[in-house]
Amino acid sequence: MRRLASSIAAAAMILALTGCASFPIPFACPAIGYSSAASVQLSAPTAGLSLELCSGEDCLPGPVEEPVKVGSTATPIATGVFGLEGDSVGGWTATLLDSPALMGYRVSDADGAIVQEGIIDVDWARIDGTEQCGGNQHADVIIDLQLPRANGVDSRVRHV
Repeated sequence: MRRLASSIAAAAMILALTGCASFPIPFACPAIGYSSAASVQLSAPTAGLSLELCSGEDCLPGPVEEPVKVGSTATPIATGVFGLEGDSVGGWTATLLDSPALMGYRVSDADGAIVQEGIIDVDWARIDGTEQCGGNQHADVIIDLQLPRANGVDSRVRHV
């Protein structure tokens, strides 16, 4: 009987230490760095536009962080976005270290003039991992692009 009790206790301890138990005994999460990916589309896909994003409400959109060369005194802009691939017709895929509820954005034309900027709400969905320990996240984002009207009245707006 003692042997059975010690075997049960050992099994419970293994489950608790490996994160496989969710009863009142605390469990450990694996030390995994999760990331987030957002698919970003313009409501009016238009060739020749560029996108800059940043993570959070009070962030400043800028280019994706570039590694700084050894010995350089330059500091990359902390946007929270470490990957942005795609274009203004097919959309972009942004890779972030976190999953912010709000993201700042800036859409520019080929000359670098700002077409529109603002803040967008992002609804993330966990695509793997667990509720207790987190996991990788994904979101589909559509930026409601307001382009100038054909009659010459400029309808570009700053959404903030």
